[in-house]
Amino acid sequence: MSRFDFNITYVKGEYNKVADCLSQYYGNDTSTDVHEYHDYVQADLRIDPTEEDLSSAQYEDVVEKTMEMHMMHAMELRQSKRLQEVKEYIEVEVKELSQKFCQPAVE
Repeated sequence: MSRFDFNITYVKGEYNKVADCLSQYYGNDTSTDVHEYHDYVQADLRIDPTEEDLSSAQYEDVVEKTMEMHMMHAMELRQSKRLQEVKEYIEVEVKELSQKFCQPAVE
Protein backbone atom coordinates (compact mmCIF):
# COMPACT_ATOMS: atom_id res chain seq x y z
CA MET A 1 0.00 0.00 0.00
CA SER A 2 2.98 2.25 0.31
CA ARG A 3 2.88 2.71 -3.46
CA PHE A 4 -0.43 4.57 -3.19
CA ASP A 5 -1.02 8.11 -2.02
CA PHE A 6 -4.30 8.23 -0.11
CA ASN A 7 -5.95 9.60 2.99
CA ILE A 8 -8.28 7.69 5.28
CA THR A 9 -11.12 9.83 6.54
CA TYR A 10 -13.36 8.72 9.38
CA VAL A 11 -17.05 9.31 8.71
CA LYS A 12 -19.22 9.28 11.82
CA GLY A 13 -21.92 6.60 11.69
CA GLU A 14 -24.88 8.96 11.52
CA TYR A 15 -23.37 10.61 8.44
CA ASN A 16 -22.24 7.39 6.76
CA LYS A 17 -25.62 6.47 5.27
CA VAL A 18 -24.32 3.90 2.79
CA ALA A 19 -22.43 1.80 5.32
CA ASP A 20 -25.28 2.00 7.83
CA CYS A 21 -27.81 0.94 5.20
CA LEU A 22 -25.71 -2.06 4.23
CA SER A 23 -25.11 -3.09 7.84
CA GLN A 24 -28.86 -2.94 8.59
CA TYR A 25 -29.98 -4.71 5.40
CA TYR A 26 -31.16 -7.89 7.16
CA GLY A 27 -31.85 -6.20 10.50
CA ASN A 28 -35.63 -6.45 10.23
CA ASP A 29 -35.76 -10.10 9.23
CA THR A 30 -37.83 -12.42 11.37
CA SER A 31 -36.91 -15.97 12.30
CA THR A 32 -39.11 -17.25 9.48
CA ASP A 33 -37.33 -15.24 6.78
CA VAL A 34 -35.06 -17.53 4.81
CA HIS A 35 -32.39 -16.28 2.44
CA GLU A 36 -30.13 -18.29 0.22
CA TYR A 37 -26.51 -18.38 1.35
CA HIS A 38 -25.43 -16.34 -1.64
CA ASP A 39 -27.62 -13.47 -0.46
CA TYR A 40 -25.22 -13.01 2.47
CA VAL A 41 -21.86 -13.91 0.98
CA GLN A 42 -20.21 -15.23 -2.16
CA ALA A 43 -19.66 -12.08 -4.21
CA ASP A 44 -16.96 -13.96 -6.11
CA LEU A 45 -19.39 -16.71 -7.01
CA ARG A 46 -22.02 -14.21 -8.17
CA ILE A 47 -19.43 -12.50 -10.36
CA ASP A 48 -18.19 -15.83 -11.71
CA PRO A 49 -21.07 -18.34 -11.33
CA THR A 50 -19.30 -21.01 -13.39
CA GLU A 51 -16.32 -20.80 -11.02
CA GLU A 52 -13.94 -20.84 -13.99
CA ASP A 53 -11.99 -17.75 -12.97
CA LEU A 54 -11.90 -18.27 -9.21
CA SER A 55 -8.51 -18.79 -7.65
CA SER A 56 -8.09 -21.89 -5.52
CA ALA A 57 -8.28 -19.74 -2.36
CA GLN A 58 -11.50 -18.11 -3.55
CA TYR A 59 -12.95 -21.51 -4.47
CA GLU A 60 -12.05 -22.94 -1.05
CA ASP A 61 -13.67 -19.91 0.57
CA VAL A 62 -16.85 -20.45 -1.47
CA VAL A 63 -16.97 -24.12 -0.45
CA GLU A 64 -16.29 -23.30 3.22
CA LYS A 65 -18.90 -20.55 3.39
CA THR A 66 -21.44 -22.73 1.60
CA MET A 67 -20.92 -25.54 4.11
CA GLU A 68 -21.16 -23.11 7.04
CA MET A 69 -24.44 -21.69 5.76
CA HIS A 70 -25.91 -25.16 5.19
CA MET A 71 -24.84 -26.28 8.67
CA MET A 72 -26.32 -23.14 10.26
CA HIS A 73 -29.57 -23.66 8.39
CA ALA A 74 -29.73 -27.32 9.46
CA MET A 75 -29.11 -26.32 13.09
CA GLU A 76 -31.88 -23.72 12.90
CA LEU A 77 -34.27 -26.31 11.49
CA ARG A 78 -33.41 -28.80 14.25
CA GLN A 79 -33.85 -26.12 16.92
CA SER A 80 -37.16 -25.05 15.39
CA LYS A 81 -38.37 -28.66 15.35
CA ARG A 82 -37.36 -29.15 19.01
CA LEU A 83 -39.15 -25.95 20.01
CA GLN A 84 -42.27 -27.08 18.16
CA GLU A 85 -42.13 -30.46 19.94
CA VAL A 86 -41.80 -28.76 23.33
CA LYS A 87 -44.69 -26.43 22.49
CA GLU A 88 -46.89 -29.38 21.50
CA TYR A 89 -45.95 -31.24 24.71
CA ILE A 90 -46.80 -28.19 26.83
CA GLU A 91 -50.12 -27.76 25.02
CA VAL A 92 -51.02 -31.41 25.75
CA GLU A 93 -50.07 -30.99 29.42
CA VAL A 94 -52.13 -27.81 29.72
CA LYS A 95 -55.12 -29.55 28.18
CA GLU A 96 -54.80 -32.56 30.52
CA LEU A 97 -54.37 -30.36 33.60
CA SER A 98 -57.29 -28.15 32.66
CA GLN A 99 -59.49 -31.21 32.20
CA LYS A 100 -58.34 -32.63 35.53
CA PHE A 101 -58.65 -29.48 37.64
CA CYS A 102 -61.41 -27.62 35.85
CA GLN A 103 -64.02 -30.36 36.13
CA PRO A 104 -67.32 -29.14 37.56
CA ALA A 105 -67.87 -30.31 41.12
CA VAL A 106 -70.21 -33.28 41.42
CA GLU A 107 -72.56 -33.08 44.43
